[in-house]
Formats: sequence, C-alpha cells, structure tokens
Amino acid sequence: MSNPTDIKQVNIQVVQVPLNKPFTTARHTVTQMSCVQVTIELVNGLVGHGSATPNKVVTGDILDNVKTILETVLVPKIHGKNLLQWEQLMLTVQHAVAHNTPAKAAIEIALYDLRSQIFGVPLVNLLGSSNYQITTDFTIGIDTTPNMIMDAQTKVKQGFTALKLKIGTHSLSEDLSRVKQISNAIGSNITLRLDANQAWSTEEALNAVRKLEQLNLPIEFIEQPVLADNLSGLQQVTQASKIPIMADESVFSVADAIKLLELHACNYINIKLMKTGGLNIATQINQLCEQYGVKCMIGCMIESQISLAAAVAFAASHKNVVFADLDAVYMSAESENPVYFQLNRDTITLNDHIGLG
Repeated sequence: MSNPTDIKQVNIQVVQVPLNKPFTTARHTVTQMSCVQVTIELVNGLVGHGSATPNKVVTGDILDNVKTILETVLVPKIHGKNLLQWEQLMLTVQHAVAHNTPAKAAIEIALYDLRSQIFGVPLVNLLGSSNYQITTDFTIGIDTTPNMIMDAQTKVKQGFTALKLKIGTHSLSEDLSRVKQISNAIGSNITLRLDANQAWSTEEALNAVRKLEQLNLPIEFIEQPVLADNLSGLQQVTQASKIPIMADESVFSVADAIKLLELHACNYINIKLMKTGGLNIATQINQLCEQYGVKCMIGCMIESQISLAAAVAFAASHKNVVFADLDAVYMSAESENPVYFQLNRDTITLNDHIGLG
C-alpha cells in the first residue's frame, strides 16, 4: 500500500529558450538556455519542479546525456520512494551514478520543492532563513572592446554595481587594456570581478596577476585562472597574488573543497548547483568553507528560472555566501515573465509562496 508522500510519477521535458544575445567565455559561446525540466508528483498530488542545465566544458554533460541519465538511472531509482525518508533519498540520488551532477541537481531541486510544500513554507525558510533577497553581479561576455564597454555602461545604468568581465581569449596585453578601458568608462565605484575560465598556465597566471595588480583597479577577485586540475598552480597563484583568487571549476564535491582548503589554494569558492548535484552537497561545501574561514559565491550556468530560484534561496539562506553571480535570470526571454522571483535593478527577490516560490 502506498503512502501519501510516495513518489508516484516523474515527467521529463527538454526546454530551450533563446538568449537575448550570445554569451561568450574563454571556453565557449552559448546562444540559448537549454535545460531538462523534471516534474515529480507524489501520491497526495503535490508536484515539485527541478531543472538541469548541462555545460559540456564545465560538467562534461550535454542535453541528450542528461535526459538519458534521468530516464534510465535516476528516475527508476527514486520512483516509489517516500519523500519523508529524506536522508536515504538524498543518498540514493547522489550514489545512483558517478558524475552527472546536473541531472542529480534537477531531481534534488524538485525534491526540495516538495519538501518545502510538505512543511508549508517557502524553500528559503526551509533552508533556515527569512531573507528573500540577494544582490547579483552581471557578467559581460567576451566581445570587441567597444561592445564590452557599451554593455558594461548599459548594465551600470540599469543598476548593477558589480560586473564580472570574462577574459582569457586574447593576449594578456589586450586583456589588460580591455579591463582598464572598461573600468575607466564605468567609473571606479563599480566593482570588477575577472573570470579567466581556466585560460592560463601557472606562469601566465602569475604574470597576469602581477600586471593586474599594477593597474590599481577595483578588482574584487580573479576567478579560476588555471586549469581545474592544476591545484599546485592555483595554490601558487593564490599565495602570490594580492588580488583574491576564487576557485570555480576546481570544486564539484566536498572532497574537492577539502583539497583546496587544505592547500590554501584559493581565497574564495564558487558554488554552483549544477556542479554539486543540488542543494545538499552545496550546503556541505559551504559549511566546510565556513569552518576554514573561506567565503563563497553562488554562481550558475545559463539556467532556467527553476534552478535559479533554488540558487537564490541557497544564497539568501547562508551568510557565508557573500557573492552572487546569478545573472542568467536576466539573459533569456524568461526574464520578461519571472515566475519565482521579482527583478529590480541588481536585486533578486524571491516570492513568498510555498515551495520554490
């Protein structure tokens, strides 16, 4: 006999939405938001929503693979399971298959949505906070210098006080000139965050850091200057740099975080739900960082509102998460009709509805 909180059925749907403009990093160019949306229904009729956004150069996944893993591995593993057996359910999702973190994240987010509904509270309350609001930066993708300047000025006029600049596809001298020109155009009161997306060798990163320090610009941090598995290089750059270094692609798991923290190989860590496989591991990584005195950022891929709402709730409910890079909420046509939150300048405010919002 089934229980009211047993998982009755799971539906999967591929969704693709064009971006307002192409988004380019040192690793690739994205033209649309592509995700696999998951809907989990309980016997009692409650429905939870989740979403997976793969990123081939970061998580190693593509859309078809995510859909296949969900259909053939994860959904069969959770079908018929009781939501109230929470700890076991979380372990089942994480241990069902190696890697495949976006697919795991989609399932987890939908389960957290359902758990919030069972408790009759918004997700952010379930995670332990009454704060519904965060402030995000906006990322300026790689383009010609004039276009990047124009984009940066537009975002400042729209109310953003922190901009992330993608660098690493051109020579260092070009990057330095570009960063300086952009900063001069928008003013020193706008904070800059630089993201090389693994573009440099250790030697190149050390040289870049020295040159960037000499510019004396309002640079808050430099993100992932070397390859994800180059922990020694990341350590060298962190210890040599006066500008804080943030790890991103180097951290997917608690074990990854422990390695970096023990090596003192970064000043900050960027947590993304698509890297961690959802909120559970993300929370563990943040708690670990807090013990080491290392602050975190919540970041994202080019994701749907569903997973972004979970990311906002995560950031709003953890004081150790002091930076947010959730600009994907502004990048696609979805931003014109937000469902889970409200957008005002650089501020994202969650709705106070039960569940995801």
